Amino acid sequence: MAVNLIKSAWITGKLVFQKKSDNTKAISIGPNGIGRFLTRVDVDAQNATLPAATLASGLLVHTSVTGGGTLTVDTAANLESAFPEWQVGETMECSYLNDGDQTVTLTGANGVTATAAQTIATLQGRRIVFLKTATSTYIVWGE
Repeated sequence: MAVNLIKSAWITGKLVFQKKSDNTKAISIGPNGIGRFLTRVDVDAQNATLPAATLASGLLVHTSVTGGGTLTVDTAANLESAFPEWQVGETMECSYLNDGDQTVTLTGANGVTATAAQTIATLQGRRIVFLKTATSTYIVWGE
């Protein structure tokens, strides 16, 4: 986040960084380390997408059903539009949980390349990491 878009405050003994536009909390630094504020987004379907808005929210819970599914990330154009301050060499990440009963495969989209055939088994989670490698070019993987 660009410096002019965030503010900080001491809240209950932690340094908390918030968006200036709506005071949404983003991260905190306290005696126990760094914390991240997440908003859960649920998708109940065989296939799911990970749009830029969900990347920003921080947590996608996907109840995969009806057969092996896919998790398709957003396009590079949409990532560029949603995060104009994102710099080449910088990463962003989102937590993903497959709480369904089918294996899911992570796939890229236009301008975003999945670095490996990442599969996520039922009742497993991954941290989905995006790396901006050039303007409108990203790679994504699960860890």
